[in-house]
Amino acid sequence: MNINVEHQPNCRAIAHVRVPGEEVTRQRNAIVSYYASQVRLPGFRPGKAPTSAVMKRFGGDVEQELEKRLVNDGLRQAIKNEGLEVLNVLSVTDKIVHETDHSFSFSAEMTLAPKFELPEYKGIPVKLPRIEVTDADVDHDLLHLREHHATFENVDRPAGNGDAVVLGFTGSLDGQPLAEAMPDAPDHLKEIQENWFLLDAEDDFLPGFYAGLQGITGNEERTLQIALPEDFAFEALRGKTIELAVNCKGVKDKVLPALDADFIKKIGGEEMTEGSLRGEVREAIRRRREKARENAKSNQIIGHIFEKVQFDLPQDIVNREAQRRTNDIAAQALQQGMSEQELISRQDDILNNATQQARQSVKVTFILEQVAKKEGLTVTDQQLSYALASLAERQQTPVKKFMTEAQKSGLVDRLRDDLLMQNTLEFLKDNAQVEETDPEPEHCDTHSPKQ
Repeated sequence: MNINVEHQPNCRAIAHVRVPGEEVTRQRNAIVSYYASQVRLPGFRPGKAPTSAVMKRFGGDVEQELEKRLVNDGLRQAIKNEGLEVLNVLSVTDKIVHETDHSFSFSAEMTLAPKFELPEYKGIPVKLPRIEVTDADVDHDLLHLREHHATFENVDRPAGNGDAVVLGFTGSLDGQPLAEAMPDAPDHLKEIQENWFLLDAEDDFLPGFYAGLQGITGNEERTLQIALPEDFAFEALRGKTIELAVNCKGVKDKVLPALDADFIKKIGGEEMTEGSLRGEVREAIRRRREKARENAKSNQIIGHIFEKVQFDLPQDIVNREAQRRTNDIAAQALQQGMSEQELISRQDDILNNATQQARQSVKVTFILEQVAKKEGLTVTDQQLSYALASLAERQQTPVKKFMTEAQKSGLVDRLRDDLLMQNTLEFLKDNAQVEETDPEPEHCDTHSPKQ
């Protein structure tokens, strides 16, 4: 068998295989003999039909089976000879039976696993903050707890940061209503009948919007000039200035409940005291920071191994992962209220971000797979069963039914792969070299509402 493997960029390879005529003849005779032993042809005893009769009746089927066997055998031999680790066979082309010597040739394009030398993965340096919870931290979280139960009271004064303003507005561009000038523009720029906006020093709606509402009072009308940035989500409005004709319908002051016995019992029950509440809050902060510390440890380790080794990635696998991530981002954006027009306007940015994330994910996965192989890491049956049972409970499906369907759909194999990656990351975390640093402050924006 003549085999030539042509390696290409992005973990592609094309195997050119030529099977000798005598092997083609041997395989064809074996298939014909099998057909002759299994089929019944009029005028012949079972198993006694001549080759010519079998070929006349089943020649097409024989040639299809022959081609399938020759391709499979040729690929297996090419993989063995070249020591290839094939992830996918993308296509089989140029299938030819040569009249001169009755040999059979074909070409197969394959995706190969990347080859690389593992970097040093034990003792990866990470810097993690010590976990400390102070009384000030507890006070801070208690303030947010009170803010969650805040009420808003109408006030007859100009609005400032921390106040809520109730208003509606109509957008226009160059003196023409935006709905007419640009029908495809986002709906929230064309008109809002009534909405609440909590004024803040930092805009999270439109640039200059909150600043333009400072000092507004109930029943006041204003026109705001909003200069949209060059990277605005809706491309047609980038760099343009729109006008918002605002009608303020009221100003509301944010009032926090006092941290008294009534409030504490309301949120924690009759047995809750300020001391026990502070204890629970302290423990919640500790758990939150421990989780953040573990996430930081994982991210630093992933970032380290990602930068330490360079190799080509299989482009078709990157593309598939990028498409999956793009679909997830789009679905989440629609769930959060983004319009289809806005989504379309941002599709290039979304695809670029998804592709960048996909390349990191695919690269890290290959590295973790090699670490797992070198260290002999596995997934236990108990671990897999627990994960499947948890998924079944989450989907409110009987465990036996869920596991049967998961086996058929390939979910079991995918979940096993995911668990192996988790186990490998935990192995790297357990073997990391940790340097503790001073605690980092948690950044949470707060206003100064009425206490």
